[in-house]
Amino acid sequence: MEIKSKNNLNKNIIIIFLIFLVVSFSYIFYLNLNILDLKKDIEIKNNVYKIQINNRINEIEQLNTQLSDLQNLLDIGLDLSLSPKIYMNEELTNKDKKYILSSIPSSSPLKKVFITSEYGYRIHPILKTNKLHSGVDLRAKIGTNIHSTANGIVLLVRNYDPGGYGKMIKIIHNYGFQTLYAHLDDVFVEEGDIIKKGDIIGLSGNTGRSNGPHLHYEIRFLDKHINPRDFLYWNIKTFEKILNRNINLIDWEKLIKSIKDNNLIKSEGKNIVR
Repeated sequence: MEIKSKNNLNKNIIIIFLIFLVVSFSYIFYLNLNILDLKKDIEIKNNVYKIQINNRINEIEQLNTQLSDLQNLLDIGLDLSLSPKIYMNEELTNKDKKYILSSIPSSSPLKKVFITSEYGYRIHPILKTNKLHSGVDLRAKIGTNIHSTANGIVLLVRNYDPGGYGKMIKIIHNYGFQTLYAHLDDVFVEEGDIIKKGDIIGLSGNTGRSNGPHLHYEIRFLDKHINPRDFLYWNIKTFEKILNRNINLIDWEKLIKSIKDNNLIKSEGKNIVR
């Protein structure tokens, strides 16, 4: 009888021990699952925080660019050292200036100017090599209206995406200037179309060799690239300042004399009685 009781006791102890083991392993398994979930949550939060931090850094960099642009505009507005003027032998009326601003690329192809990448040599964001960035990149969501920055004729249209510039438009303007608009989502013009300043010529996009939606904008003079930055801010108020800043690239005095002579011939032609 005693032996049977001892056996029963041993069985009970074993059962209790097994139950303890099962409960313990179950609890450990449960804790491990919780730990995995916590790790996932932490990783997700870390990724979110990293994205938020990177976004803040980008915003700070963009604000610095905006402040630089604002300073640029303030300098233009406050600069009184504009004498003698580039076109010292030519007096320009507001009508003359408006004609020049309509004939030569001026103002922005977008309603809002926000430069995300400057003109000049840089490490290409995709190719990772040091290359000349032959224009400026302007921030633009896909589908933003693109405007011509001067009167002209559409020289080249690419309405498909072969890489590089992607969908693009090239416009030829008076006096040796050209503009190029790249990475477009859609094109509204055809080769040979006559364009006026301000006309909507297409929509911004992310085609070609691009790492995000934006507009790549170029200006060329006599088929040589020039920095478009100043021309984005060129208007009646900033007229002389922009000329002075680009005197090394463009012989403004000769160019403006040619424009004045051309307009004078046109004016005299209108007064001839036949």
